[in-house]
Amino acid sequence: MGKAMVAAAAALAMGASALTGWARAQDIPSGPELPEFDEPPSILAILAHPDDEITIAPALAIAARSGGEVALVFATSGDAGPGSSGLEPGEALAALREDEARCSASALGLEQPQFWRLGDGTLAPLARMPDSPARTLAARVAEAVERYEPDVVMTWGPEGGYGHSDHRMVSAVVTQVLAGMGDGRPDLLYSAIPADPAIAAPPGFEDWARTDPALITDRIGYERVDLEAAGEALGCYESQFPQEARAALIPMLHGMVWRGKVHFRLAFAHEF
Repeated sequence: MGKAMVAAAAALAMGASALTGWARAQDIPSGPELPEFDEPPSILAILAHPDDEITIAPALAIAARSGGEVALVFATSGDAGPGSSGLEPGEALAALREDEARCSASALGLEQPQFWRLGDGTLAPLARMPDSPARTLAARVAEAVERYEPDVVMTWGPEGGYGHSDHRMVSAVVTQVLAGMGDGRPDLLYSAIPADPAIAAPPGFEDWARTDPALITDRIGYERVDLEAAGEALGCYESQFPQEARAALIPMLHGMVWRGKVHFRLAFAHEF
């Protein structure tokens, strides 16, 4: 995620799912009627690189703060994305980014994340081959869903935010695995930026995909403490964002993208 988000922040410096009942209890707008939940649902967030979680950070923070179980998994360790660190791609960079992700998870109130270390930039090429990272990713996703038994899985939408191939592949593989499940399949939520012709795209986000608001099913409201947690999480990623970007990005996302709610689109319809 790094380069696109750095560009956005630098420019500035210069539904219904298992979340519905929980959201309704907090007076957060949501989608069609579904059963109420006495407790916040368990969430499994499967993303491509350390720092991808920043795009949904307030939602993860409020879920954890409300007592929900939130697991965070990264398919790669970002070993090919030096960001602003000046490091060469490789193991040292991966180790640093994993440490930053642990720092971020702690700031958001989450348990320590998992790292599948499948190779930054390797998920899409030759995905059909039996020994491809994409095949391994599918097996890992299935294992994680079986292990955590989440109510909700969160990941990138099919557009991968701004088209990043790893983001797209994580979205596609997670969707494939969950689509093949029967009873007990968790809800799958794609992160989304609502399309609003009345509001200009934030600086640096001009190429990010937008979702028709009619397709937005889940809107997770957050409070100041959750926004502050997101800022602390972003502050962990010194390798990816210069100081000016770390200071500017969360206020920009709050004011121009989230606007008080992190938005998601439900992948699979419910049966009523």
